[in-house]
This record gives sequence, structure tokens and C-alpha cells, in this order.
Amino acid sequence: MKAMNGKNRLKILIVCVLVLIGLLSAVPLCTADHRDGHGKHGTFGGVWGRGHDKGNETTGQIVAWGLVAANLTVALSLLLKGIRKCLPPGTDAAKSLSRFNSTQKKYLMQFHYVLNPLILLLAVLHWKLSRCASTALPEWGLAAMGAVVFLGLVLKFKLCPGNILSKVHKAHTQPVLLLVMISMLVFGHLVMD
Repeated sequence: MKAMNGKNRLKILIVCVLVLIGLLSAVPLCTADHRDGHGKHGTFGGVWGRGHDKGNETTGQIVAWGLVAANLTVALSLLLKGIRKCLPPGTDAAKSLSRFNSTQKKYLMQFHYVLNPLILLLAVLHWKLSRCASTALPEWGLAAMGAVVFLGLVLKFKLCPGNILSKVHKAHTQPVLLLVMISMLVFGHLVMD
């Protein structure tokens, strides 16, 4: 079996951490909407969100689980590519993983393209319904999410020249940006609780 170098190990570790964070943080992302009956968490002049507002928690749940569902195919693809690199090239197992990855991307990437912009809109709605003055981390996370979705739309519809498109692809697929975005959202929601 081919020995993995440090760069491949780091890539596999990053993918595993992202998948784990995505799966483990899906529910905690939605707990910021609990209020104490006085609209404590920065509502718009006290008009929205008095008491415990189930709608805000619902939008948070939809956004969190929607992000997991929309990006599961990407995480699975990265995981399969990482596993395939550990296998000897040309083996049946490596070929099977490649075929499975191509098939799952063929059918599931359409959900990635459609769901992520819709989830971004729901995330903005969730933010408007449950905005909190105690931290700006969720806003920064939302801005990062908007940037990633925007870059994805530029890629999907080829809205810039080819030489710039490769740079946009590199930025859109940067795992560090995704990790920072998820961290800001998770830690920001934990601070609000």
C-alpha cells in the first residue's frame, strides 16, 4: 500500500473534521432562539420574538439540517477521494470508489446547487427573526456563508472569464473558509445561549 505523505493526511483530517463538525453542530446551531419572556435577545424594538418563539427555532433547524443535506454530497465526495488516494492505483476497490463517487455526484450535486442558495435565504430570515446583540459571530458566519454561495453561483453559471473562474473555484472549495464559517456560526450561537 502506498504510504501517505503529510499533505494527504492533512487533507483527510480536514475533511473528517468538517464532516464531524457539520453533523455534530446541526442541532446546536438552532438553540439561540430561546428567550426569557422579555425579548432579551435583541428583537426589533420588542415587536418580534416576545417569549419563546418557535418560529425562530424552526427556521434555525431548517437551516442547520438543510446545510447538512445540501453539502453531504460534497463531504462524501471528498471523503471517497481521500480514501481512494490511500488505495493502490488501478485496483478494483479504487475503480469502484471512483465509479460510486461519479454516480453520487451526478445525481446529488443538483441538490447542492439548488439547496444552498435557498438555505442562505432561510438563514437570512432566521437571522432577522433571532438577531442577538451579545455577539457578531453569527453575522460574520452568515456573511461567510453568503460569500461561499455567491462564489458557487459564479462557478455554476460561469459568470466570469475562465482564468478568473479557476481562482473562484479554488476559493469556493477552500476547506479553511468552510471551517471558519461553521466555527463562527457554532461559537456565535453558543455565546448567545
